Amino acid sequence: MFLTICQNGNLVKENYLKSDCQIMSEDEDLSGFLEGFGLTKDEQLAVIDELNAYRSIPGTNLGKYMNRVISTLAFEERPAFIKGLFLGVAIRKAADALSDPDLTEEERRIDKEIEQLVLSRKSQSLAPNG
Repeated sequence: MFLTICQNGNLVKENYLKSDCQIMSEDEDLSGFLEGFGLTKDEQLAVIDELNAYRSIPGTNLGKYMNRVISTLAFEERPAFIKGLFLGVAIRKAADALSDPDLTEEERRIDKEIEQLVLSRKSQSLAPNG
C-alpha cells in the first residue's frame, strides 16, 4: 500500500499488490531494494502496519500524519527519522529523473516560446500606460 499526497495536502491510499509483499509498485520492487540494504520484509511490514494505522484515521492530512508519526519518536530517534526523510526524497528524485525522458527538440522549442510569451506579457503589464 502506497501513500500519495495530493496537492491539497490530503492523503490518498493506493493499493499495489504483487505476490505476497504489500510494498511493491507496478514498476519497482521497493521491498527488494530495501532488503538489499539489510532491511527484512518483517521489519518493513511492521513499519507499514504502524504507519497505516496513523494514516487510516478519518480527516488525516499530511500535517496530521507527520505529527502523529513524529510524536511517537524518542528524542534520540529524531535525527535518524530526518535522515530517512532526506534519503527518501533523494531516492524519489533519482527515480523521477530516470523515468522522466529528456525533452525533444520540439518540446524545448515550445517551452522557450511559452517562456518568451510570459516574459512579454509581464513586460507589457509593467509598462507605464501612456
